[in-house]
Amino acid sequence: MVMEKNNVKGVKEFYDDTAMMWTDEWYDNTMMMPFLKKVASMLPNGARVLDLGCNSGYETRRMKELGLNPVGLDFSKNCIDIAKERNNDIAFFCDDMLNDLTYLGKFDSIVAIASIIHIPEDSLELCFKRIYDILNDDGYLCMVVRNEIGKLDASYKTIGNQDYDREVYGFSKEFIEEKINGKFVFIEEMIAHDDHWKYYFYKKV
Repeated sequence: MVMEKNNVKGVKEFYDDTAMMWTDEWYDNTMMMPFLKKVASMLPNGARVLDLGCNSGYETRRMKELGLNPVGLDFSKNCIDIAKERNNDIAFFCDDMLNDLTYLGKFDSIVAIASIIHIPEDSLELCFKRIYDILNDDGYLCMVVRNEIGKLDASYKTIGNQDYDREVYGFSKEFIEEKINGKFVFIEEMIAHDDHWKYYFYKKV
């Protein structure tokens, strides 16, 4: 399925337009808590963690409740505005994960829940470089990715009369590790909430 390009909005506009929808659904949805508890178990209390692609901050909030010291980043201004309004004890930044993020400082872990899935194949290596640059030595990359390959039909969404191309991509583990290019070592895979997803844990080398 490919939409005509006329009047089709992109992924950033999709999240700007649907920020409140995600907020209403996910602040009460604890489906990712087993994954987050696993992340927390790998780190000391108070560890500095970046929620990369944090949307409106619902999982960032849970990381805080698990004893971590999270920071949230998303390229949707509307999502970040909601995150700041709901979490005045957490720092949030509006930026693209492909940009230089070294101004944020270093982190003990980067958590990317269904955010790397929006990175095109030809930008994935740069994405991992940006992550590497802001991770402490021996820091962890914990990610939730689609268990499919290539650009997915899930990219295309219509809400009301508006069409969106959300650019949703699936990557094999082998392709991910090719693009990691020796920057991280695989630690383990955790059983995901359904077969469409993979939970991967890596460590910076």
